[in-house]
Amino acid sequence: MNSSVEWNTIQAMRKQIPFLGLVLALFLSPASLNAAAPQCLDCHPDKREGKVVHPAIEMGCSSCHTGNHDGGKPFPTLMTSVPDLCFACHDKAAFDKKSLHAPVAGGMCGSCHNPHSSDLPKLLVAAVPDLCFTCHDRNTMAKKEVHLKAAGGQCLTCHDAHGSDSAFVLNQLVEGHCEACHDEITGKHVMARVSPNDLHPLTGRSDPLRKDKELSCSSCHNPHTAEKQRVSTKGLKSPVPLCLRCHKKTNVLP
Repeated sequence: MNSSVEWNTIQAMRKQIPFLGLVLALFLSPASLNAAAPQCLDCHPDKREGKVVHPAIEMGCSSCHTGNHDGGKPFPTLMTSVPDLCFACHDKAAFDKKSLHAPVAGGMCGSCHNPHSSDLPKLLVAAVPDLCFTCHDRNTMAKKEVHLKAAGGQCLTCHDAHGSDSAFVLNQLVEGHCEACHDEITGKHVMARVSPNDLHPLTGRSDPLRKDKELSCSSCHNPHTAEKQRVSTKGLKSPVPLCLRCHKKTNVLP
């Protein structure tokens, strides 16, 4: 009788060995990225120390990374390449625009945004306009006359950081931007020193100096900076008056 009990006990233990081995393996194996995020943050607390934390952090590291990680190499890899990884949460259709900011077109989300946390809004890696000047030459904004918005580093007042259906990733048409600050923009201000009673077209005509472009405020004014008064003449080095660059002859009234 006792021998029978011992035999049954041995058989039961043998059946449990695979399960026990699995339990031991889970306890002794390196921490998996499928574990809760706090386990990873024990070693990488800086990933959420910024004022703005990417919501993916709270979703767990496995929402973006895959593979086991024991503190050494190889490091965990991304589940898929950027920007496809970003589009798992962010609507890709929102970036389907006629004019795309170059980093967006190149899928370089990480060049402007920190994927974990930042002290700046939108997880930016640097403040605007310094962030813009990592690609755009700061010296081109340092001429004698600087447009107020450009001087104040307010790039995003006129430009969309990702994409737009307007040229130069403008967040609205040029005229809309100008009219927001400049009152009563009419054709009269163009003709004020030539023929005050006449009007000059501001839109609806082709720009003689810019191929395939429509006439607009930027036909005569540089929206950023220029060497001439009122940021005019687009910074071109020429003694020829602005009007004569489009018109072969003008009649100036006394």
